[in-house]
Parts: sequence; structure tokens; C-alpha cells
Amino acid sequence: MCGITGYIGERPAVETALNNLKRLEYRGYDSAGVAFPNCSRVQVVRAIGKIVNLEQALQGKESVARVAIAHTRWATHGRPSEANAHPHTDCTGRLAVVHNGIIENYAELRRELIALGHRFTSETDTEVLAHLIEECRKAEAERGHEGIEGMMEAVRAALRRVTGSYAIAVISQDAPDAVFVARKDSPLVIGLGEGENFLASDIPAVMRYTRRVVLLEDGDVAMIAPDRVILTDLHGETVVREPLEVTWDDAAAEKGGFPHFMLKEIHEGARTVRATLRGRLMENGTVALPGLPFTAEDWKRFKRVAIVGCGTAYHAGVVGKRLFEQLLRRPVETSIASEFRYSDPLVDAETLVVLISQSGETADTLAAMREAKAKGATTLAVVNVVGSTLARDADAVLLTQAGPEIGVASTKAYLAQLTALALLGLYLAQLKQEGEGLDLSSGAGSELFHSASALRELPALIEACLAKEAEIAALAESLAQHSSFFYLGRGYDYAAALEAALKLKEISYIHAEAYPAGEMKHGPLALVEPGVAVVGFCTQHSTNEKMVSNLKEVKAREATIIAVVREGDTVPDCADAVITVPVTLDALMPIVTMVPMQLLAYYVARARGCEIDQPRNLAKSVTVE
Repeated sequence: MCGITGYIGERPAVETALNNLKRLEYRGYDSAGVAFPNCSRVQVVRAIGKIVNLEQALQGKESVARVAIAHTRWATHGRPSEANAHPHTDCTGRLAVVHNGIIENYAELRRELIALGHRFTSETDTEVLAHLIEECRKAEAERGHEGIEGMMEAVRAALRRVTGSYAIAVISQDAPDAVFVARKDSPLVIGLGEGENFLASDIPAVMRYTRRVVLLEDGDVAMIAPDRVILTDLHGETVVREPLEVTWDDAAAEKGGFPHFMLKEIHEGARTVRATLRGRLMENGTVALPGLPFTAEDWKRFKRVAIVGCGTAYHAGVVGKRLFEQLLRRPVETSIASEFRYSDPLVDAETLVVLISQSGETADTLAAMREAKAKGATTLAVVNVVGSTLARDADAVLLTQAGPEIGVASTKAYLAQLTALALLGLYLAQLKQEGEGLDLSSGAGSELFHSASALRELPALIEACLAKEAEIAALAESLAQHSSFFYLGRGYDYAAALEAALKLKEISYIHAEAYPAGEMKHGPLALVEPGVAVVGFCTQHSTNEKMVSNLKEVKAREATIIAVVREGDTVPDCADAVITVPVTLDALMPIVTMVPMQLLAYYVARARGCEIDQPRNLAKSVTVE
């Protein structure tokens, strides 16, 4: 996620804004920029890479400005470049905007503004905001509304035209003693000082100067001056928000009050899924993925699909394999990237190779992509980093919109990958329907295709799982001393078991394995004895009875049984503990069940005193083979 800071008061504004921006560097970014008044225009300075590069670019441009806004960009629309870095200005150069989020209807607005004579200089969705506010400001001036009043209404009027998510900050020479801010679906806070005020996309940025903050809510629009803050809704009605007194220390504040980045990122799961769905899932149940260049004719050419990834990304691919086969009735192979490259894979011009990676820099996955391309296959990257090597070099890209993930053990990125794969499966099913006349009103794929509402409900289901955090933490305390864990499931539940076992072993250092439940009697059952914990996933309609039988087999060997069941289902009588999860489609259960599994792994590791965010021997991005 991008970072925003701003300042207005008697301090050197540019220096203050940049110092605060540095406190958000943990969020990850690819470029940085700052805007401040300079004579009759707004001066904008931008640089690729770290804030230190921006500071170098500012040399010789020292300013006595007492107002400034600054930004670090995590690219979504447009590659990382100086032209695409924020802030963005209008045609006059008298107004500058920084923005976090995604403007979903930016293409429509851009066409409209170009027709009115506006000139665009970037590939971003954000630049639309600068020109739209400029246009609304002209309309306000014609009505006789100037200065702060005119700018405030211009911002509100522009945002009433916008579809999507945003946290924005605007400065203008038409109201040089104010900063204008607003939010919808992206965080923004105002730090309250004495004769000065601050703004930021996260609390840690302002804690050096103040502990009193106002947390903006969706639809809020504010004018910030050195001595006051005026807060309204999008229609100009006054809004009251009580200040919050922050009691965290600085280290905790950087993590949003959470003790670890991993726990913070688990709690960001619902927002991550919502962001990955945004603008892609249409009201009529269809999926729009405008970044993918495929046609119905392309789909006819693809006779098979190969899904490739490492670690968590591979586990997401195991879910994707079952989903794609269910929807598309095409052969789908899932491969570990390091094995794919050296296996002389059977891929050709009739194969679609889907490569999954959080960073887009995983060495084995990049090698797999090059091998697939060399054999003539079409490559599609499901990736979280827009400017990464994988995103640049693949034939097509589907971004997961998870934002930066700091904890080494992947959490929200996995949920985003599963969500993106569900969207991709539906999208390809639409191509199949168009190209082959497939009737998705019947057959194995119909349930998921006609249940787009189930995808929309996922964020709420994730939040329901998070509400049971205290129960899971208590369960983890009782399990922390177990010597070994088995995670068992069938179908989609087995796919989820793979990732659940990885989470535990990564951060708690407890031996953990995942097996298809029916395989236990073919050897692994010999390892079950007192002190072994078995987590059994029982969420699939067609296999629940068999799962219960499998759990009774391990219970007979005196294992501790933790059953994961859907709300309202009968609890297996052999279970020592139960984790209940909300009900959704079988194919989407891995998204829902993974949230309590991530929490369980986190709290077991915490009870054992392990280093959670940076577990031993592991790195976030594996860039060597």
C-alpha cells in the first residue's frame, strides 16, 4: 500500500512531510514525491526508488513553504517511473494531488476530460483526480465560490463522480493556507497539533509530533489549516469525529498497534480480498479482467493449463487446479516451480501456463516462465508487484492487490492469490461459454459461476473468522507443546491443509505435514501417538462422512483432534476441540478456513516464544535457486 503524509504549520513543511514519510517505508514502495507552493505554481519533485533519491532531487530546490504533501507509490496503474510517481498536477500547475487506492472509472473520466481539452502526462488513474478537481474548481469559480470554500466544494464535486477507493490530499494555489483530504476504503488520519496539523495514511507517521489523531471514515472530506480542521461529508454536511489519544509506543504503532506484522497482515485479509475483487466482479455475475488480452479464440487454442508456483503460491495453485478443472473441464497440472523447469515440461503453443508469485522475483518461478515461453506456451502471471520481473516478462498479468506484505510467512497474499484464481477461473469459463456455447446453467461449473454473490460475501466471512481470535489463541496455548501436527483433508480441504501445515512449521518450528485424509492408513498412521495433534478439515459436502471416519482412526491412536467444521454442521464426536467457520461454496472454503489456521499458527508460535515476522533460515523473496 502507498504512503501519504502532509504538513501545515510553522515548521519547514517539505522536511517535516518527508521525515514523516520515512516512517511509512516499511509498507514498501517504488517511487516517491512531494508537492509544495512555489510562487504562482505548485512545485512537484518526484524520484524513482527510495526517499533518499527524492531528497537528492530536492537539492537546490529548498523551500520556505509551510505546507506540503508527500507520497510513496506502490504501482498499480502504470509501471514504476518518475512520470507515474505522485503527486500529479492539473493543466495549470496550480493544484497537486496524492492518492492511495484505485479509481475504477478512470478510463471513462479520462476520455471525458481529454474531450474537454485536458492534457495527461502519466499512465495512472490518479491523474484523473487532478484534472477532475480542476474542472470542478472552474465551475465553482463561475458560481462565485473562491478560496477555501470553492476548493472544498470542488473536491467534493469531483469525488461524487468517482467510483473506487481513495485516500487523497490536495493542495492548491487557490487556497494556499489549506490542505484538502478525503477517504473511501483507504485509510487516512489527521494529526492534531498546536498551531500546526499533520496528515498521513497511517498513525506511525505523525507520532513523533502528536498523539491526538482523527481517524477519517468513508465519505469524509476535510479542510486542514494550521489552526483548525473542518470536516464534512461528500454533500457538504458537517461531520464530527472525536480525536483518538494514541497510547502505543512507536514500534507498536508502525504495526498499527499489533505486536507483529504477521498478525496485522492476517487482520488485513478482508480488505485484501475486497481490493482484489474491486472493479472485476460485475453486478450481473460476470468477471471483467481488462488487463488480460485473451479472446474466445485463444481459449479454443488452450487445450490444457499448467499452474506453477513455490511454497504458498504453489498451495494456491493446488486450489486453482481443482477449481479450473471443475469450471473448465480441461486438464490442469500443478507444478512446483523448481521441478517444472528441470522436468522438460510438456507445454506448447496450446498450453496456458499460470505462474503465481507474491514478489514476482522468485528465481525458480522466473526460470519456469522462461522455460514455458521457450516452448511456445502463453504465460500469465498472478502477481502482487506490478513492476516485478514476472509482471514485466509474462504475456499477461493479473495483479492480486494485496499491497506490501512484510511478514515472511505469507498470509494476506495467499488469500489474494486464491481470490484472483477464482476470478480467473470465472473469466476463462466466460471465454469457454462464448467460444464453445457452453451452458453454465448446468453441470459442475454452474454453482460457482452463478454464485458471484459468494465471492462478494468473502470479506464479511473473513471478518467473522477474525472475531473468534480469542478462542483460537486459547486453543493455541493448549497445543503449543505438541511435538508434531498432521493436517488432513479431502478435495479442497486437502489443498487448504497444505498451506495450514506450512504456516505452522514456518513460524513455530514444529514438525507439521499435510496429507489427503485417505492416505493416512497407507503409512503415515504409524507416526500417530500421544502428543501428536491432528487438524481435520471437514468442510466439503461430498466427503464429510469419510473425513469423520479418518479422524476416528487417528483418535484411536490417542492423537489430539482439532476439527474444522462449517457453522451448523454436526461436530465429530471424536474431536477434542472444534473450530467453526462460516459457510460458503466448497470451492471457496480454503479462503475462509485459512484465516483461523493463520491465527492458530501465529498464537502457537507466540506461546513458544518464536521469532514470528522473521523466522529462522527464511527470506521473504527467494531470489536464488
